[in-house]
Amino acid sequence: MFEKAYTRLNFKRLRVGITNLPSSFENFTIVHLSDLHVNAKTPLPALEELIDKINELEIDMIALTGDLFDANPARIRAQLERLSHIKHPVYFVSGNHDLLFTCKELAREIEMLGFIFLDNRIITLKRGDEALQFVGLSDAYSRYFGIKRDPKKLFGELDAKIPSILLAHQPKDIRLAHTFAIDLQLSGHTHGGQIYPFGYIVRLFQPYLHGLHVKDKTQIFVTTGYGSWGFDFRFKAPSEVVIIRLIKAEHAD
Repeated sequence: MFEKAYTRLNFKRLRVGITNLPSSFENFTIVHLSDLHVNAKTPLPALEELIDKINELEIDMIALTGDLFDANPARIRAQLERLSHIKHPVYFVSGNHDLLFTCKELAREIEMLGFIFLDNRIITLKRGDEALQFVGLSDAYSRYFGIKRDPKKLFGELDAKIPSILLAHQPKDIRLAHTFAIDLQLSGHTHGGQIYPFGYIVRLFQPYLHGLHVKDKTQIFVTTGYGSWGFDFRFKAPSEVVIIRLIKAEHAD
């Protein structure tokens, strides 16, 4: 029940059924990673173990849904250097802490890591004549950092015939996704409450605390994340790194 930050590496597996998933993307596998909250005290051996284990996996991509930074990048160069050794494609969207610590330089820092900066962008992956869309939103608090996001315009550019996966740090962005052609939203932010019973407070601000849920035609998965914030421990809210395998909806359990 009690977990000191960065001392456990809890991998979980999840199958998610997607309607009209193209056959060439059957078993497309995503590692959902979120809320590392890297600061100067984040232990390098823990990051090295995380990266080594992820690099051993046979996956297609990593969805990093925000709050990577919890310090000025200049103070965590050693930690960032370790993260740059991830060999799989990493698609990143900002969290509130990323904007707080490195708002003006965030895109450059992400590109230096070799990651793909997905804030307010759409990327279409193709396999032959078939495709899968990934759309990213900057954090819900973007406006407080002088960043304008226009989800209506962005989502309007999606091809409704192609399955779409949204990366958004905060679960509450589901209020935007469910009115558009979004099949799956991946989010973090909540830490699953991190310390029981704080999850009840989190639920006052977020519609979902953790796990897989359905809102109208959109599924949403909220991870408890890997790191911690404020306190260097968790209680009744274990960390996780989730391996998501996409399957056709009719093949789901």
